[in-house]
Amino acid sequence: MLPENSIEEIAQEVKFYKAFKIDFEKKRIGEIIDGKEALEQAVRMALTTERYKYPAFSHSYGTDYSSVFTEGYEKAMGRLKNAVCDSLECDERIKAVDNFSFERRGTKMIVSFRVLSIYGAIESEIEVADGQ
Repeated sequence: MLPENSIEEIAQEVKFYKAFKIDFEKKRIGEIIDGKEALEQAVRMALTTERYKYPAFSHSYGTDYSSVFTEGYEKAMGRLKNAVCDSLECDERIKAVDNFSFERRGTKMIVSFRVLSIYGAIESEIEVADGQ
């Protein structure tokens, strides 16, 4: 039995996600990366880019932390979770974001979570300061 889809249709369904590797400490761009490594970098970029600030990005890219701490740290945890999920779940490589944990350090909140993706699970963490 022959497949119902043509080679052209199948090729259109297969997507390749590549990016230039960013060395954040040296502020340099390196070789081309793909797969899980590219997604890990995409997660970091989406969570550290302020939403609505840069005209080069659409309004759905980045994370909006502006109202996270407006009603105290207890409500901040829920808002941080929503902000992270909203920022990441629009990437079709990401299936879900779960296993959130929160740690308060002074005026900062450390948020740890797991990203479930087409490449497997990625453990991630961000630090968000009150007033960020």
